[in-house]
Amino acid sequence: MIKFILKVIDAMVWPLLIVLAIWIVFFINLRFDLHLNAWGMHPREWRGIYGIFTMVFLHGDFDHLFSNTVPLLLAMGFIFTYFKKERAGILTLNLLITGILLIFMGEYRSNHIGASGLVYAFIFFLVTHAFLTKNKEMLAASFILIFLYGSLIYGLFPDYGLLIGKDISWEGHLAGAISGILTALYYRNQGPQRLTFFDDEQDDDDDDDELGYWNMPEEDETTVHYHYKEKE
Repeated sequence: MIKFILKVIDAMVWPLLIVLAIWIVFFINLRFDLHLNAWGMHPREWRGIYGIFTMVFLHGDFDHLFSNTVPLLLAMGFIFTYFKKERAGILTLNLLITGILLIFMGEYRSNHIGASGLVYAFIFFLVTHAFLTKNKEMLAASFILIFLYGSLIYGLFPDYGLLIGKDISWEGHLAGAISGILTALYYRNQGPQRLTFFDDEQDDDDDDDELGYWNMPEEDETTVHYHYKEKE
């Protein structure tokens, strides 16, 4: 039990620090009216390049920030738990791919802010990796995230923002989803893999076992010769 608690704490340290940094930036921007949201992602413009790294830390209001906090925290927690060696690469690749795709996919003269693109990237990474490896624990973790982030699928479509009356960066969501799938394909042979169970039954492949008793070389048939000697 203690080992499990320590494992969870170790996995959640960096996700908590990252989310804390996002909240700190939000409150500083709100308190001092710094207009930091202007530093978001600007597609098809040179200044969009720095937006790859800054848009994740910028949010429009409390609802926007809170809606991203829980799924982002959990998604990173799962990644840091199941992918200890690969977690830095997974975070970096998803951040870069999502941002680069959004530069080309986003509408010109628009400003994209928020961590929802990264949330989509992480969730689609976990779901895709789970299906590729058929790992039940990963599948369960993925469905928990999908349940908590109920608008996951709807957020990929342009009209979703009109339905809820908000400006939604569906291009950022789509870019994140593509990024997550590509990253999962890249890391498909790393991280948790399918659990294999063995039973007492013989597999069909056992017929190829050269050491099996059925493949033992046949011994030459022994021939017995009887010699009769006549009595004198």
